[in-house]
Amino acid sequence: MDERWVRALRAQFPVTEKTAFFDIAYENCGSRFARAAMKRFYEDKAAVGPGLVKAGGAGKGPAIEVIARTRARLARFLGAPDIRRIAFTKNTNEGVNLLLQGFPFRRGDSVVVGDLEHASVLMPCLNVRRLGAECRVARSPDGCNLPEELLLSAADETTRIMVVSAVQSCSGYQLDLKRLAGECHTRGIYLIVDGIQALGFRRMDVSDLGIDALTASCYKGLLATEGVGFLYCAQALMEQVAPVFAADSPALGIDRESWSITCPDPGDARKLENGTISFMGIYGLDAGLERLMEIGMDRVERHVSDCFEYLYRGLEGLGFVIDTPFLPARRCHSLLVREQRSQELVDYCLERGGLFSRGRDGHVRISVAPFTTRGDMDKLLDTFRQWKQA
Repeated sequence: MDERWVRALRAQFPVTEKTAFFDIAYENCGSRFARAAMKRFYEDKAAVGPGLVKAGGAGKGPAIEVIARTRARLARFLGAPDIRRIAFTKNTNEGVNLLLQGFPFRRGDSVVVGDLEHASVLMPCLNVRRLGAECRVARSPDGCNLPEELLLSAADETTRIMVVSAVQSCSGYQLDLKRLAGECHTRGIYLIVDGIQALGFRRMDVSDLGIDALTASCYKGLLATEGVGFLYCAQALMEQVAPVFAADSPALGIDRESWSITCPDPGDARKLENGTISFMGIYGLDAGLERLMEIGMDRVERHVSDCFEYLYRGLEGLGFVIDTPFLPARRCHSLLVREQRSQELVDYCLERGGLFSRGRDGHVRISVAPFTTRGDMDKLLDTFRQWKQA
């Protein structure tokens, strides 16, 4: 389980020197390689000399090269057909908002979303009401899982868009995106996916899945930091979406004869980028993607799955009830564990060297990382054993 690459990656995260870390579903707490990459941004920014490429400001020439490289690397990582399908954003929420606010809804159209969604997803869906569209909220029967059938049952002939999370942040429940996308497309519905709880933990090939859009922040499994995210969007959907912000970008310009905004390729997702993007954050994302691609997502996914199963069986053996499914097709990297005294358990474990979060009412949420080791898990299980015996 503790392969050399796991130990090497773990050494890059200072938080692991302080605690057994099981909170990557919240954030990754920062890496040495991301910090070094962002330091290079400042070094590049201060570099001056003959032939300086300003590109909007002194020293930004190297940054433009890093942005182009990261966009291409991200397209490969996602299985996107080319870089024109990728726009950089600040976070997941911005990506969902750009698509929904720019979509040509007509009065009577509807959007479907689930009640378990994070506010970053749910709020943009509710906000389409100001555009004259209806937001339909599908209800989970148990407050933990919301399968494809219930999402689809909330849709009808008026539904233009469905917005879902690949993996639910509250419970770790994983959707069958390929099946859902196929069903949506037979009904003429576009499928937009929040990928923040899946990316970096499992393989996600947007072309194979057939989803219409994928948006995420990069400070969790993509091993970057806050303030940088991305939006992948297939051409058919992007051609319908108008820029919410009109800003100079690789895809938008100004015709100074007619004084109109030009967009030579309406399918180019870069038309949605809002002016200056997060240069420094993209340096960190480039470093995170480089690590993941060097390791290989097949190896990362196997390791995360092995860690999930080890913890699941260990916690069950201690008498804890886990509301995240064990079935590989329905889970990813986080476990929702029942415990009525959830905050007390979080504090108890933090004092004894284990970090995780409270979950939904009466639960704690434990999430494994690509750099989780057997020693981390044994330490956490031992602390849970002590809690049971206290």
